[in-house]
Amino acid sequence: MTATLGPGATTGPPRHDPRLHQPTRADRRRTWTWLAVLGITPVCVGIVAWAAVGLNGNYPTVKPPVPTGWKAVPGIYASFSVPRSWSLEQGLSDPAGDVFFGAGGRGVGESVTQATRPPSPASPPPAIVTTFLGGPYTGRSYIPVRLKNADRAFEYHFALSGGRAAEAVMAWARGTQSLVWLVAVPASPTGRRSLSTLALAP
Repeated sequence: MTATLGPGATTGPPRHDPRLHQPTRADRRRTWTWLAVLGITPVCVGIVAWAAVGLNGNYPTVKPPVPTGWKAVPGIYASFSVPRSWSLEQGLSDPAGDVFFGAGGRGVGESVTQATRPPSPASPPPAIVTTFLGGPYTGRSYIPVRLKNADRAFEYHFALSGGRAAEAVMAWARGTQSLVWLVAVPASPTGRRSLSTLALAP
């Protein structure tokens, strides 16, 4: 069964990709607002979320749907929305543009990395996703979903220690060669709604 979520490669000279190359002078001028991880402990796992920061310029970007009372988290290749009351940890992001949000013990987080080939849904998630989950999960299930501009996408349910649960969407876009994970911890109606706002750039 396939569910539906949410609201091409081209030829030519190689494109500067901030995920792969050292930042240029123009990148540095645009990235003064970049944010980074200040640190995660088992106690604060529930207050973090990360997202690709939107660098303006010629990189592919996309606007996510924004429910009433929410705000967009824009980024390169993928964006999503969170409740307006959720706050942002300040700092400096890594080249993937990952940042952290927090609110009342709940969080959603996005990781955007390069992937030239479609991923297997049975493959282990990236280490940063496991960290966000708070450590190794005790169980996992997934179903395919449809997501605009994604060539492959799956929705995951993770069983965590202590009877907790988390939900996630993994999406791969051939055109931008991007692999996106959006994770909600713990599983909740708010988290699921945030997952439904995930939008990928064409």
